[in-house]
Amino acid sequence: MKRSLFVMVGAFMIGLLLGCGNSMDHSNQTPQENNGENAKPVQTGIVAGDMQPSIIKQDSKDGRNVYKYSVKNQTEEEQSFTFSSGKKIDFELKNEKGEVVYKDSEHKMYTQAIEEMTLKQGEEFSQKIVLPELESGSYTLSVWFTPQGDKHYRVSMDIIVE
Repeated sequence: MKRSLFVMVGAFMIGLLLGCGNSMDHSNQTPQENNGENAKPVQTGIVAGDMQPSIIKQDSKDGRNVYKYSVKNQTEEEQSFTFSSGKKIDFELKNEKGEVVYKDSEHKMYTQAIEEMTLKQGEEFSQKIVLPELESGSYTLSVWFTPQGDKHYRVSMDIIVE
């Protein structure tokens, strides 16, 4: 009797341990929410973070409107990007009515060369933006990364030109 009880408890414990070990962990997968320009990974597990875009107003001695666009790699992996030209970012300004009054890439020419860029964990890409002369008013400045694919890291900021 003791022996059969011992066998049953042992079988139960083995079954319990095997059942716990068979679950598949998908916590490191990051499916995309959508395929749009602002697609962000859906966090399903513990990760260090996302790619973080930002715009910061810079001081300018000549009175011009100068900003810095940055993309910082806050993920657990290196992030690689391929550019088909010398253009790394683009930006546009919209007026209060939502009309595009300036788009940077429409006013410039770029070298045509494939370029690879890798941002290691914690590294940041940044580029200075000098806005054109604008009439006084409120605008929305939108800036985005321009690599091939859908990783554009668009960020916007409301600005006032006096």
